[in-house]
Amino acid sequence: MADPRPQHRTMQSLLNTPTPPFNGAAASLYGPRGPRGPTQAANTGRQRKPLSGAPESIQHHIDDCLALVADLSTKQKTALRAEISKMLNDITFLRMLTDEARARGPWSAEAVHPTDEGRVL
Repeated sequence: MADPRPQHRTMQSLLNTPTPPFNGAAASLYGPRGPRGPTQAANTGRQRKPLSGAPESIQHHIDDCLALVADLSTKQKTALRAEISKMLNDITFLRMLTDEARARGPWSAEAVHPTDEGRVL
């Protein structure tokens, strides 16, 4: 009489499964290599497309701003991105932004009711 228990002979062993050759770590980023190097110059698949959705960070806001300016070279975009980032790290610039936002907020400085910035503890 045959053994009624399930048999695992139909599965192929992982040791006998052929695997594709390893082309290096850069192949996963840049794709297959041609005779003169990678076929893609840069990793364009993972970059955020400008103006495709709501920005999620300050860098996305900067990238969207640069995407609106036409005819900038790569060096100009890099230099402009660095200058904007440096300006946003300046505390005096941030104070000016917050003061201006408070002045244009729902309650201006001249209004009777100032904005609610929390209770005094």
